[in-house]
Amino acid sequence: MKAIGLLSGGLDSALAVFLLQKQGIEVVGLHFRSPFWKNQDTVKQLAQELRIELREIEGKEEYLELVRNPQFGYGKNLNPCIDCKIWMLQKAKKEMEKERAYFVFTGEVVGQRPKSQLKNTLRLIEKQSGLEGYLLRPLSAKLLPPTIPEEKGEVKREELLDLQGRGRKRQLELAEKWGIKHFSPPAGGCLLTDPHFSRRLKTLWESGEAYNLENVELLKVGRHFLLPSLRLVVGRNQVENERLEKLTREEDILFFPEEGKGPLALGRGKVDTALLSKAASVLAYYIRSPEEVVSVGVKRGSFKETLKVERMSEEDVIVSRKTG
Repeated sequence: MKAIGLLSGGLDSALAVFLLQKQGIEVVGLHFRSPFWKNQDTVKQLAQELRIELREIEGKEEYLELVRNPQFGYGKNLNPCIDCKIWMLQKAKKEMEKERAYFVFTGEVVGQRPKSQLKNTLRLIEKQSGLEGYLLRPLSAKLLPPTIPEEKGEVKREELLDLQGRGRKRQLELAEKWGIKHFSPPAGGCLLTDPHFSRRLKTLWESGEAYNLENVELLKVGRHFLLPSLRLVVGRNQVENERLEKLTREEDILFFPEEGKGPLALGRGKVDTALLSKAASVLAYYIRSPEEVVSVGVKRGSFKETLKVERMSEEDVIVSRKTG
């Protein structure tokens, strides 16, 4: 018997895999990648530890549209958790049909999440995904109506669990007992649950800037300043400076210190001479130099020049960052 399991890289989905493997069920792991999700680097190592095949699905433009227009609304911030889970399960259903697998399962625990993992919501998600009767949650199965594989005795319900709530003591005990080690931390997996990132994303929607994968990636880096027709992103450390260099497109503007020490800045949008100087003065605020007039290098494609500008005042810097 074969089943398709959603493998996030976290402990719960790993335990769900292990529970079914103990019953002799072959598992194919399905991992989804999104520009909004973190802690995705451990999943391949976890799949190797569990000895399962791993397939990855990229959430690109289709997923961006889901985030902006969720049918079932948001959580506390811009996290469309119900729509997100339905989307993943619909993809999993297609994999199930393609593989001629028997059912789909997840590592969800009743009551672990305040909106998406309540009993009535789990039922809604099952119905909307088209997996009624064929969506198993092994960690909380004893608290939920039996699935068709359980009713037919092909999955032993008595060997499944009755976990509920946000506590993780039992999961950690089982991980130690079964030797599961390569799982990612339980919290902070989705940027859309972060109020700071959610504000940035909402500002992107409202500004008229292109809502695409490139601009979403840029939201993850640095300090953001919204100048007229230009988004300016200033690096906070060497890692972010290197990231900004990699994200710079041919039409973007890269600002950098010509003298003294300081960060890089990436400008994306339309500029005239006055706006170019204003953006340079923002970066000048962060350049360590004893001079009142600061030299800022400006590069766009093969074009390069040096601007001598005064530092923007702290008050104006704060105003420029209010929405960025």
